[in-house]
Amino acid sequence: MGIKQISCAVVLLLAAFAGIASADDESLDRAKSLYASAAYDEALSVLDHLEGAPALGDPMSIAAYRVYCLLALDRQDEARALIDLILHQSPLFVPSPNEASPHIQTIFRDVRRAALPKIAREKYSDAKAAFDRKDPQTARQFDDLLTLLDDSDLRDWQAAADLRSVAAAFRDLSKAMAAAPAPAPAAAPAAAKTVELKSQPPLQPPDITYTSADTDVIPPVALTQKAPQWHPASSQEAAQEYKGVLRLMIDRSGAVVSATMPAGTRPAYDLALMRAARDWKFQPAQKQGRPVSYLKIIEIRLTPNAP
Repeated sequence: MGIKQISCAVVLLLAAFAGIASADDESLDRAKSLYASAAYDEALSVLDHLEGAPALGDPMSIAAYRVYCLLALDRQDEARALIDLILHQSPLFVPSPNEASPHIQTIFRDVRRAALPKIAREKYSDAKAAFDRKDPQTARQFDDLLTLLDDSDLRDWQAAADLRSVAAAFRDLSKAMAAAPAPAPAAAPAAAKTVELKSQPPLQPPDITYTSADTDVIPPVALTQKAPQWHPASSQEAAQEYKGVLRLMIDRSGAVVSATMPAGTRPAYDLALMRAARDWKFQPAQKQGRPVSYLKIIEIRLTPNAP
């Protein structure tokens, strides 16, 4: 190998090492080191570079350290806006106590408590839309929503319990629909010598099911709703209170097309109640003056010495 060839090889090798060193200088570890040494502006500069090259670091960690730097620089509004963005991408995210000070954790929690109710409603709307179009991934979306609703920062949200009941109902319906056997394909018609062209009927809009979570819908009103009498089987049973949940699918005519009890009271009474519920009649739910299908959830309580 000649002198010029050796020189070129050395130059290329040095350039390669320089590239590796440059990538290392812009690594997430480098940003963490700068943050730890209170060089917040320099850390932000490294993090800005990493955002443009996500292969160099974990996107969630990059965003979190941006928040830490912004808070250290007292750029509160930017930090809170970024926390909100992080939560929309990953609602269950919380900063590690090994990385974030108690002050930073408190700010994260304040933003989470304000943002999670809106995020939960958005997730419900997305999952509900998937249910209406019969998306096979619907049950998983409602499972994700139920996991979010169990978050401790939603503990004081008053609407969480109702939304949890609705989400669980749709999750169970989605699983039942997915498990139902597919209808047998129709037999192919015999080949015809001529093909007659016929106009196709217009597509009908999907029969969307609404719930108490849809605040722009007027719920159904009971016209006939007679429940069976509870007859305790023993004095011990008569001394206890039993709670259950009755789910009713009410169609656009106000008829009950399905009655189920995911949480029961007493087996014999539950069976009698579901049979009776199929005969109940409602003034149908309404959206913008038009009748719509509705999933109604009723809490059942069997109380001692009460009708």
